Amino acid sequence: MKILFLAACLVLPLEAGIVDRLAVVVGQQTITQLQLDEEIRVTALLNHRSIARDVETRRAAADRLVEQLLIRREVEQSRYPLPDENDVNQYVDEIRRQNEGSTGLSAALGTYDLSESTLRKHLESQLVALRFVEYRFRPDAVVSDEDIDAAYRRQSVDKRASRESIRTALTEERTDAALSVWLAESRRQVNIVYLDKSLQ
Repeated sequence: MKILFLAACLVLPLEAGIVDRLAVVVGQQTITQLQLDEEIRVTALLNHRSIARDVETRRAAADRLVEQLLIRREVEQSRYPLPDENDVNQYVDEIRRQNEGSTGLSAALGTYDLSESTLRKHLESQLVALRFVEYRFRPDAVVSDEDIDAAYRRQSVDKRASRESIRTALTEERTDAALSVWLAESRRQVNIVYLDKSLQ
């Protein structure tokens, strides 16, 4: 009996290590292989695609999780407003509608081996990121009438597009560019270690 107990004690830690190994360390925070796989499955569900676990997909998922950690850190340090429960509920409801109601969403969750609480947690992280971008970068991405005229002259936009659609496109472009610069700088300021070397 004592031998069996010792054997069990030896096996359990090994199994725990196999099930959920660390994948990436971001400063004092970590991303595990299970979190990475959850991100892959949630993304597949939201995009209505089959689950892929190739290196490119895993790297993209790891990048998203690293960016979410960087954004969450900035949000907490700078006290940006977080989405409330109602915001998250509305996002979940939108995903439910996209999957033809509660029955369809339940079926989709089963297909992707996800719980609704896991989906909700990931949607909340996405909302935090979206809210941060909205507050931090969009106010500086102002597009003037002169900018729209210049875009027409450069022929960098569809001549048939309305001025407002061009304004929206240019605003998104500038916001994305500012976010990319901020993320690159944030990555340089934090020690990011890829324990899973395939994710680099």
